[in-house]
Amino acid sequence: MLKPQPRGFAWLQAPGRWAIFPFPWHRKILTEGSRSMIEYEGYRVATPDALETPAMLVYDECLQHNIDSLCRLVEGGHHLLAHVKTHKSGAVTERQLKAGMAGFKCATLNELEMVLDCGAHLAVLAYPLAQARKVERLIELVQRFGDARVHACVSAPEHIDLLQEGARQAGITLSVLLDVDVGMHRTGIALNDAALDLYRGMAASQELETGGLHVYDGHEHIVDPAERLATTQKHIEAIQAFRARLEAEGLAAPLIVGGGSFSFLAYARTEGMYGSPGTNVYWDWGYSRQMPDMPFRWAALILTQVIDRYPEQQLFTTDLGYKAICGDPPLANRVRLLGYEDAELQLQNEEHASFRREGELPAVGTYLLAVPGHICPTTIRYPGSYLLDEAGEVMDFYPHTARDRL
Repeated sequence: MLKPQPRGFAWLQAPGRWAIFPFPWHRKILTEGSRSMIEYEGYRVATPDALETPAMLVYDECLQHNIDSLCRLVEGGHHLLAHVKTHKSGAVTERQLKAGMAGFKCATLNELEMVLDCGAHLAVLAYPLAQARKVERLIELVQRFGDARVHACVSAPEHIDLLQEGARQAGITLSVLLDVDVGMHRTGIALNDAALDLYRGMAASQELETGGLHVYDGHEHIVDPAERLATTQKHIEAIQAFRARLEAEGLAAPLIVGGGSFSFLAYARTEGMYGSPGTNVYWDWGYSRQMPDMPFRWAALILTQVIDRYPEQQLFTTDLGYKAICGDPPLANRVRLLGYEDAELQLQNEEHASFRREGELPAVGTYLLAVPGHICPTTIRYPGSYLLDEAGEVMDFYPHTARDRL
């Protein structure tokens, strides 16, 4: 059954929702005679000819396994404020809420709007705002979703000044978290006397309400589980000591949200703190290589195709260019091809990726499944993901609701 659609898109009815599919997907998927199924260790695509490559695929069972595993590891999703930067999908957000997650952490205003639209009652914008226009938009969201608790982050007097002025003009009070730097030196303020002074300034403001602390230790990519836990515990103890200093002055710090995919466990298991996992919801080659102790599965893969080959040079070319898959890890770690794990990425251009492999090369036209080295910057390269069941059939299309940077 087709519904009236805007140019360039088609609507197909799916269980419980109308889903939007980029044209001409609906025309191809409904035809017969597509190339037979591809399969590798449980990952299947029933009709690869129906999907224009490169295409982002999300496996329903693996996605649910990862969401459930996150909650089980910390004895309940109510200990988690999951980061949505990885999936940027309203549909996945709804699934995380259904699993009992307390709320979400966001890097952009679009992500914040997405989680609030999905019904989140607790959200942190973990990106300090340095532009008045963005503060205006934050305030618009706070006012529109008045039943939700929204926290902004600050780590410099300039952030406070902008939020104060915006709140004063709007006649509202904004809740703010102190963004803490524990060694990454990206955003945040070190836990010293200057941080205490900044928190005092937040508390003294009539337009701001002190909400607590936000800490991200994304520079700590520690492979050994025991060392990883010990390092995270040192950060937690420093945060607890700083919180005690605040409380000794009568300054409230009710919310502490910390960690990322490496360290969220320790924060979530600490009394009075939330953990903030991100990549774990989809997982990827990079994290699985560095954290083999974790129970997560690759839920998001890229369907790609061999477009040329050079047997004498032991090279073959796919459509996994910069515009199709992450470009931030070192070249050798950007992607793994299932069934051809020994193929080494040699060159990446906008639309092309060339691999070297000793032995037999895949034929031109061969479909392959690729595991991104880093899934988060891969997601934004696609308008959405095709949701596949265990048989490799397309169940739904999940638009990347918060794909835009704003």
